[in-house]
Amino acid sequence: MEFEFEKAQGKIGVEFKNKSLLVQAFTHSSYANENKAKSNERLEFLGDSILGMIVTEAIYSQTKFNEGDLSKLRALIVSEEPLSKVIDELGLEELMLKGVGESKNKVSSKAIKCDLFEAIVGAIYIDQGLEVCKEFILRMLKPTFDEAFALDGFEDSKTRLQEKFAHARIRYETLKRGPEHNPYYHCVVFVNGVACGEGKAGTKKASEQMAASMALEGIKNI
Repeated sequence: MEFEFEKAQGKIGVEFKNKSLLVQAFTHSSYANENKAKSNERLEFLGDSILGMIVTEAIYSQTKFNEGDLSKLRALIVSEEPLSKVIDELGLEELMLKGVGESKNKVSSKAIKCDLFEAIVGAIYIDQGLEVCKEFILRMLKPTFDEAFALDGFEDSKTRLQEKFAHARIRYETLKRGPEHNPYYHCVVFVNGVACGEGKAGTKKASEQMAASMALEGIKNI
């Protein structure tokens, strides 16, 4: 099995100086054991720490959450769900080098995809340095960050707004939507026909949460 280097590099959006690092990032331990190659486990170990540091810095500087909520927020962003989702959306899992047994599985587990993401982070850090690594992480996880930043103390703002106006007519409208390659939503929430809040984010869900949060804040200040 030959690794499709150019295809992988194009999907990631980072040009590697040391090609062997990217190959290693995509090498599952099953393939490594069968072919006496280096697996991605060491890169995954490094990438896990780099990912945690960059995400921690981002949520610390961009939110006002307390220490407890910051920990929950970080755990949410670096969990298997969003990391494996990035791998799926980019179609990177199909490029992995796997052993005969592992290759029989049509779909890899979320844990394997998560490890792949972290291994890629580790490879980028060694090859390109911290700033490029940071740009990659923030670019790939932007929708996840948008949704996380829309949380108001980890409470659902839309639900709270609905409870606040149990008998009112609440409607969300998307005023503007960006192209698929660069998702962007500008939403407004109307309460009984009156615009009370707006939100701009990379996902519709996050944009509506922001709009609801703004509406609640405005009501609180009246």
